[in-house]
Amino acid sequence: MQRYEYPLKAKTLSFDVELYLPREARLQESGTVIQSSSCLESGVAILRISSSDEGLFAFLGLVQELPGGSRDDQLAEPLLNCLDEDSSASIVRLNRLIADHSQSLKCLILEVRPQDQEDPEDYYLARVFAAGMPPLLLIDEGNYRIPTRSGIPLGISRDLEQPSQSLEWDRGGIIHFHSDIGGVVNMESLHQDLISFNMDSYPEAYHVRLKS
Repeated sequence: MQRYEYPLKAKTLSFDVELYLPREARLQESGTVIQSSSCLESGVAILRISSSDEGLFAFLGLVQELPGGSRDDQLAEPLLNCLDEDSSASIVRLNRLIADHSQSLKCLILEVRPQDQEDPEDYYLARVFAAGMPPLLLIDEGNYRIPTRSGIPLGISRDLEQPSQSLEWDRGGIIHFHSDIGGVVNMESLHQDLISFNMDSYPEAYHVRLKS
């Protein structure tokens, strides 16, 4: 598993990001944009993280074939080209591309914009869009919680047209999200491993850890 670490800023907002990528994944850096893609057993994974005065933007997605269809491993670059700091427009472009190629998409988008902040000394206000992804974890001092929408873990629904959700992210806390993990997984053991930074047990997945 590959590990990368970056300090990021969005005006007065600061972040530390750790990326844990499968061994075969490719990583590209261009200015303030970090991108990666990889053809995994579970699908084509794509990652994009950027930071600027406009804010922090993070995207993690997995493209899969539709039932009865065939997988298209050539979509990584076109999918990454659909992404920018406008989440709503990015989703529209992604939906159009995967529909044209008869694929399906799971994804999580997190954005933190300086102009949206209310009390940045205590917490950052983020917006999260998640569809079909494993639950996002908020980790703080060895404990974690899973944000929900109407009592359901955020990201479980595969509806790509659902609205994004506001999320209070305490300063010093960690947001952890990851792509699909294959096989039978004990969720309690998985979450404890993620809290303790034991990523080597899940080398086939992309992991993103953001600290405010």
